[in-house]
Amino acid sequence: MPPDSKVLKIQIGIELRRLRENAGHTAAEAAEALGGAVPKISKIENGKQAATPEEVEKLADLYGTPAKRRKYLVGLAAQVPKRSRRRTMYRDAVPDWFQRFLALESDASEIHNYELETVTGLLQTEDYARSTIRNWEPAADPRLIESQVQTRMQRQAILQKASKLQILDMVVSEAALRRVQGSREIMRAQLHHLLDLSEQPKVELRVMPFEAASRITVLSSFTLFQLSQQELSAVYLEDVLGATYLWEPDEYTRYSVVYGRLRAAALPPSESRDLIYKVATTHQ
Repeated sequence: MPPDSKVLKIQIGIELRRLRENAGHTAAEAAEALGGAVPKISKIENGKQAATPEEVEKLADLYGTPAKRRKYLVGLAAQVPKRSRRRTMYRDAVPDWFQRFLALESDASEIHNYELETVTGLLQTEDYARSTIRNWEPAADPRLIESQVQTRMQRQAILQKASKLQILDMVVSEAALRRVQGSREIMRAQLHHLLDLSEQPKVELRVMPFEAASRITVLSSFTLFQLSQQELSAVYLEDVLGATYLWEPDEYTRYSVVYGRLRAAALPPSESRDLIYKVATTHQ
């Protein structure tokens, strides 16, 4: 399946804006480097307009972008199809899918997440993250594992007060709390970490208990992203082979309805904390 122009433009725009802001340049200075007007930079950074590989090169020069990052972004710009496909479902494969996920996550104003088997990366402790990554790639170089762990920890910066994220709303299955990851000690620490994070203003955590009689059956985890600056909503699905992005409004609406039903069947936040604490006491 060829790349989808929409997701590529969004990723390029997010990353170019981040590079510009980190370099301390204004949109006017960026526009001058391209010989255009400020609205063009705004459209590029908001994913509304494609940047050519040559334009990315010019902006990378202005921003002092490292060679490896420059090459990656220029390569993305070269992949943008000249014409968008009619259906905006995008199937993404390793290794670029995670880069695109990071771009969406870092710019999201709202994230709604349903998890079946595990605690989501944004709420993981280092030891829990290290165990999940090592178990998935047991033959990987330890340095690679540590790099992935640190990336996962750095992602959690969006939970800080100054970030763009307004709400991280989550429903997690009781199975994810009871399933031992790494060791009981790791699980106990992870569950106490969840209790701490659930008190943060941006985090709303609900547990779907085994005894929820009114729950609906959803067989896979999913994440809903809303990016207010880009006026964008997206559904993110992940499996063994990579990831799928759904961009159609009706698809997002259907997943939102499903999420709402899962959320309604789950325990309210206070009762969820009680259950998390109760499960934590069993991991001795």
